[in-house]
Amino acid sequence: MNNLSSSGARIRGDAYQHMIGWIQVLRASLPNSGVLEIGIEDPDGGNADDVTVYKADGRHNFFQIKSAVDGQKTACVTWLMEPSKTGGPSIVQGLFNVWKRYKNSGTGISISFYTNRPAAADDNFIALRDGKSGMVGQRLKQASSGAAKSLKKNLITHLSTTEEDLFDFLDHLSFKIGRLHDELWEEAKLLMYAGGFRFDDEAIMLGESIVRGWVTSGKRRLTMDDIQNEIKHLLRPGELPATSLLIQAIDRDLIWEAATVALDWVDLFDGDEPRTRRVVQDPALWNTKFRKEIQDAAKSMRSRGQTRVLVRGYMRLPTWFIVGVELGRTAGFDEIVSFQGNLPWSSKGDVEKYPVEMTCDEKLSDKNEMAISIALSVDPTKDVKYYLESFSNNIGKYICIAPTIGTANTIIKNEREARQWAYNVRDMIRNIVRENHPSKIHLFLAVPHGAALLLGHLWDRMPPTQLYEDLGALSGYFPSFLIPN
Repeated sequence: MNNLSSSGARIRGDAYQHMIGWIQVLRASLPNSGVLEIGIEDPDGGNADDVTVYKADGRHNFFQIKSAVDGQKTACVTWLMEPSKTGGPSIVQGLFNVWKRYKNSGTGISISFYTNRPAAADDNFIALRDGKSGMVGQRLKQASSGAAKSLKKNLITHLSTTEEDLFDFLDHLSFKIGRLHDELWEEAKLLMYAGGFRFDDEAIMLGESIVRGWVTSGKRRLTMDDIQNEIKHLLRPGELPATSLLIQAIDRDLIWEAATVALDWVDLFDGDEPRTRRVVQDPALWNTKFRKEIQDAAKSMRSRGQTRVLVRGYMRLPTWFIVGVELGRTAGFDEIVSFQGNLPWSSKGDVEKYPVEMTCDEKLSDKNEMAISIALSVDPTKDVKYYLESFSNNIGKYICIAPTIGTANTIIKNEREARQWAYNVRDMIRNIVRENHPSKIHLFLAVPHGAALLLGHLWDRMPPTQLYEDLGALSGYFPSFLIPN
């Protein structure tokens, strides 16, 4: 039984709203956001007044937010169509009225509905949400079952509208269902780092309290100049904002909207869940699509002068590595960063002693290609050698490089060690290449993702390099990205 008082529930709901407001402030603070003003409980927002974002291009974003005390109450179409407690319009009617008012005024509008309520398991409306956008319109339009037809009819009647306007409205409405406060906290942290702000817990709480202060003081609309003046004390001295690159390879990210550039390849992998998504439907995708999209993203960011990049996403090690390559120093990128746990690992900064050594140097044949394993988390030598013996006839030498102190999941303790590790591995491989003149390197990684990104960032003056996907226990490897010379 939940004993939270009505005032306690209201305070918790306000905190949820204020965190979403803070996230919009952070997004607006990034370069080229185009935001002119932000409203909190905006009188011009109608039934989507909790947070409003007004942009220079006229495409405004409105947010309506509903917080529940616990997970017992679910989000479903019945709830969305219930009259308000005072007998007023339902949630969906209120949002429709906002859309209709701005549609008739000629202003572009998108509406986001946020709730921490989980989706009802048996609801046939919420289940139609697109995994990326949270929109239901296209899937509802295509649905042909009896239940879907009945749902369309009920919504048209409920909104007193036409089928054409129903789907136009739904094409502007996104449902963010089951978004917990902790997830919003994580989104705020990423945006604060990317924006050059402090990103510790205290700073996030201060950001939320700034938004709360606007509400209690009656500030309902603020210009970006007003906002920047009120949040500048949270900036990290000397830090420039970072562009955010998100790659969704083996799973989608709930906070994809926090990224400046977001790539989505999930549907191109076999498998129904992240742990089984290891093989792409067409092996050519690695280099004809995936690498090209990363290169295009890099060109786009560089053309806008965005050479400091926060990289995140759900991807395996070769993808982290190739992102580092395409965002390399020689490509003009000053700094790349990823979060390893709760801490950022940046390519820029001081270093700390971290020696590495060759733990295996074995001749396999007279061929001129070379296989190199990079061991940090574990030593993959046995698995890699088995794979090479079974599937490759072109390898003349196998080398493994590992820390002098051995391998373990937490063998690198901070970003200073990570940077020095990457320099040392890069320099050791350059020496190996100089001595052996291999025509090609076959690279196998067993490292934290942040380490793979940092090493890729330094990967230049090397022979053509073939990367490999780890297919899991007893399943071997599969070639993925090829880095030409």
